[in-house]
Amino acid sequence: MMPLEASVGNLGSVTDHVSPLEDDPMSAELAERVERLCRENGRNGDLADMFEEAGAGELLDTFIALITQESADPAGLSATLDAIDKALASIGLHGLTRPNRSWSPLPGVRNPAPEVFCYVCPLKRCDRVESEDARCSLAERPLERVRLA
Repeated sequence: MMPLEASVGNLGSVTDHVSPLEDDPMSAELAERVERLCRENGRNGDLADMFEEAGAGELLDTFIALITQESADPAGLSATLDAIDKALASIGLHGLTRPNRSWSPLPGVRNPAPEVFCYVCPLKRCDRVESEDARCSLAERPLERVRLA
């Protein structure tokens, strides 16, 4: 499915977004792991220091190079995420890319607004969804705006 882009006044560009395959557990897990790393990397800059402390600074660079390729290899991404988790575990940071399994309601479910938007991964490689404008810290690009309703 090709993205459909439209300009909406001063709201910017809106794109139809295709998420990773939800019926494929491996794709869904990989997308969740990418989301975790993206969020943590963009938080406050401490993650790069932790990578250096673990002697794994090149792993983050390798992962960013892989994830930003036109056709990212899922096996290569998973292997690099595994190596990242292993390296960071050596300094006491366990499960960085492993998603939490908790439930929380989606914003706007009970009282939907006339137009509802979310912001999603511009690379279409993870299942990150934000209710406000944000940036992908791995691709150094803004998340794409998607109309929900």
